[in-house]
Amino acid sequence: MEIGIEWDGGTGYQVTTPSGAGMALDSDAVAGPSPMQALLGALAGCMAIDIVLILQRMRAAPERLGGRVAGARRDEHPRRFRRITLEFVASGDAVTQDRLDRAVRLSFEKYCSVLHSLNRDTKFDWSAAIQPVAAGEPAT
Repeated sequence: MEIGIEWDGGTGYQVTTPSGAGMALDSDAVAGPSPMQALLGALAGCMAIDIVLILQRMRAAPERLGGRVAGARRDEHPRRFRRITLEFVASGDAVTQDRLDRAVRLSFEKYCSVLHSLNRDTKFDWSAAIQPVAAGEPAT
C-alpha cells in the first residue's frame, strides 16, 4: 500500500492514493482534519464498513448507520491516543440489538485493521444502539 503526500507550504498537506483519490490534512485542522482527527475517522470508517457488511451477511442490513468517535490523548509526547470511545447507531427493520452488538464486537475483535494497527495499550470502549426510523422519514 502506498500513498503520496505534498506539503502546501503552510499548515496543510494533500494526501493522494494511487487511484487519484485525495484528502487534505491540516496540522491546524483549519482546511482539513488534523492527522489525529483523520485517524479517528479512519477507525470509525473501518468499523462502520465492517458492521454494515456483517449485518448484511446476517440478513439484517441497516437502513442507516451513523455514530461518533472520541479520543483522549496523552499529555506528553508522543501524544498518541490513550483512550478511544466509539458509539454506533443503526436503524432499520431488520436490525436487532443482539445482531448489531455481534457485528460491532466482530469488527472490534477480529476485522478492523485500523483498530489493530493502534498501540496495544490504547483502551477502547464501544456502544451500539438502534434508533427506529420515524414513519415517512427517509432512512438516510
